[in-house]
Amino acid sequence: MIKPPLFLMACIAYAVGAGTASLQSAAHAQGAVSGSAEPLRDSCVILDNDYDIDDMMAIPIVLGNKHVAAIVQTEGYTLPEQAAPAVDQLVNDLPDRPDSRRVPVLVGGKQVTSPDLTRWPWLPFFRAMMNRSNGLIPSAPAPWDLDEDYPRKVANAVSNCKSVSILIIGAYTSFINYLPLVKHKIEQVVIMGRPIGDNSREPGRLSFNCSYDIEACRKSMPMLAELKAHFIDIPRFTDCHDTANPPGHCYTPSFHMVAGNEANASMMEGLLQTGLPGRLRRALINDVQCSSLYTTSEAAGRTCGSLSTWEPAAVASGPGGEMLLWDQTAALFLVNPGEFTLYYPPADPKEGGKHHEPTLVNDSHEQTVQKLRRMWTEYTNRAVQIQ
Repeated sequence: MIKPPLFLMACIAYAVGAGTASLQSAAHAQGAVSGSAEPLRDSCVILDNDYDIDDMMAIPIVLGNKHVAAIVQTEGYTLPEQAAPAVDQLVNDLPDRPDSRRVPVLVGGKQVTSPDLTRWPWLPFFRAMMNRSNGLIPSAPAPWDLDEDYPRKVANAVSNCKSVSILIIGAYTSFINYLPLVKHKIEQVVIMGRPIGDNSREPGRLSFNCSYDIEACRKSMPMLAELKAHFIDIPRFTDCHDTANPPGHCYTPSFHMVAGNEANASMMEGLLQTGLPGRLRRALINDVQCSSLYTTSEAAGRTCGSLSTWEPAAVASGPGGEMLLWDQTAALFLVNPGEFTLYYPPADPKEGGKHHEPTLVNDSHEQTVQKLRRMWTEYTNRAVQIQ
C-alpha cells in the first residue's frame, strides 16, 4: 500500500474536520442538539411554545433568568416549521452580543390534520406577522424541515440536566410525545391556562392552547396529574375585550412597559436597547407596514404596524380581539412563583385551588396589573445576558 505524504494527510484531515464542522453548524440551525458538550447542570428548562406575540414577550423572561436547554416550537398560533427559524433569528441573531449563548430551537409537533381556522379568522394575520418575528425580519425565512425524531432531540437537549422544568405556553401536541423520554427528570410543569374541569372562572371555557388541539389537551391531563403541575391564568373582564382604551383593571400589556414612560422614567424605564431586550423592543415597536397581511374583508385596508399585534388600541383598530398578559404571566410564575396564589372563587370556594393567579396587591387588580408590567420589564431586561 502506498502511503500519502504527511502534508497530504494533514490536508485531508483538515478538510474532513472542516466539513464536519460545517455539517454540525447546519444541524444546529435545524435544531439538532446533543447535550454531550454541555456541563452538568442542576436544573434546566424546556420552553414549549407556539410563537404568538405573547410567547415572543415571554421567551426572553425565561432566557434571562433560567437555563433553557431547548425551545420547542409546537403548532398553534404558528406552524412549527415556520416559527422555528423566526424564533432562532430573534434569540440567536444578536449582532451586539456575538458571544451570547446560542439556544437550541427545535421543530416540534404538528397535527396530522390542522383544525378549521374559520373559528379564528384573525389567525392567518398573526401567523404572517410572527413568521417574521412581528416584522423584525424583513421577510419570512425559509421553513425548517419537520422532524418526527424531535422527542429524542428534546431528551438529548436535557441529557446533562439533573432536573427539568417544562413551560408550556402553546398547545400540548409536542408535550405528550416527548414527556415519556424526560419524565424521570421532571421537577415541575408550568402551564398557561386552566386545566379541563376548572370551573372557578368562566365555567366550560378552554384556553386557545387547549382547544386548538383538544385531543392532545385531553390526553395530557392524566399525564400532568402524575407530575407537579402548575396552571397559571389571569382574571378576564368583559370590558377588556376589543377596546382601544381598556380600563386600568385589565391585564393588558402597555406601550410604556416596552418603550418606557417619559413622564415618569423612574417608575418604568422600558426595555434596554441592547442584546435580546433591545431586539425584542425593536420587534414590538419598529416601523413596519403590514396592511397587506390582513386576511379578513372586515380588516382590509386598515392601518397596520408592529403595535397591531399587542398594544390594545392598535389591536382594537386592527385585527381586533383581546390581548392580555397570558404567556408573560406564566413565564413570570416560573421565575418568581412567590408572587402568585391559588385562586378560590369567593362565591364557591370548593371549585377553586386548581390554578394560580397573580397575588392581588391591596385587593386591587389595577395595582396588580401595574406590578406585573414592572416585573415583565425587569425580568426581560435580565435577558441581556442569556443564562
